[in-house]
Amino acid sequence: MLKHLSIKNVAVIELAEIDFDRGFSVLTGETGAGKSIIIDSINMLKGERASKAMIRAGETKARVDGEFETDEETAAKIADILGVDDAETEIIVSREMNQEGKNTIRVNGIPVNLTMLKSIGELLVNIHGQHDNTSLLSVKTHIGFLDKFAFEKINEALLNYKEKYLEYKNIKSELDKIDTDEQEKLRRRDILTFQIEELENANLTPGEDEELEQRKLALDNASKITENSEAAYEMLYGSDSVTVHDLLWSAIKKLEQISDFSGEISDICNALSDAGYALDEQSRELKTFCDHSSFDPLEANEIEERLDLIYNLKRKYGSTIEEILGFYEKACDELEAIDTSDIRLKELEAKLEIISKEREACAKALSDIRRASSKKLAERIKKHLTDLNMTRVDFDTSFQRCEYREDGFDEIEFLIRTNVGEEMKPLSKIASGGELSRIMLAIKNVLANSDGDKTVIFDEIDSGVSGNAAQRIGEKLFSMSLGSQVLCITHLPQIAALADNHYLIKKDVADGRTRTIVLPLDKDGRCEEIARTLGGAEVSMIARENARQLLNDAQIIKDMMKK
Repeated sequence: MLKHLSIKNVAVIELAEIDFDRGFSVLTGETGAGKSIIIDSINMLKGERASKAMIRAGETKARVDGEFETDEETAAKIADILGVDDAETEIIVSREMNQEGKNTIRVNGIPVNLTMLKSIGELLVNIHGQHDNTSLLSVKTHIGFLDKFAFEKINEALLNYKEKYLEYKNIKSELDKIDTDEQEKLRRRDILTFQIEELENANLTPGEDEELEQRKLALDNASKITENSEAAYEMLYGSDSVTVHDLLWSAIKKLEQISDFSGEISDICNALSDAGYALDEQSRELKTFCDHSSFDPLEANEIEERLDLIYNLKRKYGSTIEEILGFYEKACDELEAIDTSDIRLKELEAKLEIISKEREACAKALSDIRRASSKKLAERIKKHLTDLNMTRVDFDTSFQRCEYREDGFDEIEFLIRTNVGEEMKPLSKIASGGELSRIMLAIKNVLANSDGDKTVIFDEIDSGVSGNAAQRIGEKLFSMSLGSQVLCITHLPQIAALADNHYLIKKDVADGRTRTIVLPLDKDGRCEEIARTLGGAEVSMIARENARQLLNDAQIIKDMMKK
């Protein structure tokens, strides 16, 4: 349930702090007072899109905070969305929006995005507006109402069907891919064969290009390498004159003569001796390099040609040798798939036939559950419609088979008969605005258990009704509130009188600015507001007396319904 709502700088609301309680709460006020802003603010907490135009004029940002209390099951689902281990039944949702349209959203202090907020909002609040009445006119929505009603019975069957539906779809997709035009298949085979042969003839090895580039660099600088390496050897070891080798070992001998007199000299002498041995070894290595290194011009040409080949292959098949070899593997797999496609085709066709039968069985089982559930749904809706002063109404569900879809092969449409002797007709053909409101309320009542501990909000569901029908709608809303929190924006006194809690939405002018304020009403305040909805511009004593009588009668009805 929604315990507290804080709205700051949203449209004409400068600041509103609203405490809500369990049961049935109504919000009333004159047209244009700002009732819709309350719904827009709650929608922001549900993750609905919000425009920066909602920010109050002259302000840089708008903010809405909501404090909710939920059950442990819902808390666990929210914790899963948030990615936390501890499930909290107290949920605090905050959303702030600035003039750049940037949203800052937190749930229990954890930053979330709009997608996550939408998932969480669906678990906390169910808002029913006038557009939902219109949605009843769309046949596509009817199957959703039925499946929600039959959720416990239909859920497993629906999951089984979806598994077979997707399996069939995937196999069919692979079949279509294999069963292409024969000429296209032959053309593709020729291309793959050429590519594979070209890469096999190239006989590439990973890292080969880097080694060739290094060798090419050496060949390009052959004379310089020879000249400098031989000169270096002469300096180190091979000259008839004094060399680095001679000078180093002479120095070592000098130090050996005095090493017994100084520990430091002894350490230096030992280190220089190690260096001398290393110098001798590297000098021999350098001599071997000078004696055996060769730079064949033919080798340079071969390397150049090999690098050109690798460059051309990279241009066609990948930017590295590893990518080229990866392309080769894929080409081989595709060629094998083409060569074995006839075998695979027969395998898939056999599998598709089996899955097709399984899909048919799952869809039929799904349809059977829907047909059985539709009878119960119709009976319950008719009962609620009778309570809502539609006593002669008859309600049914039409089933037509359609193409396989993700939810089965049922095309479902609600049918209604509002007068005795008439034919059952599609809901969209005969229901008026007031009738749609009552039908939707009846459906909502039937599905009330599916909403669990959600807050259910009705935004002017009473549109197009009055008198006794309004009274019946109010009683239904109160009945729903016995199991969950119900909030309703209304302009009808019959509905407002049945509320447990009443809030007045009104405009006020302060410091030259218009603002909307939300006032919780006590008994006297309720009487005055209901009198206003009963009367005209001026509230008369008769209107006040009628309002008091309406409140007293409503209390009697509520007490009876609670028993």
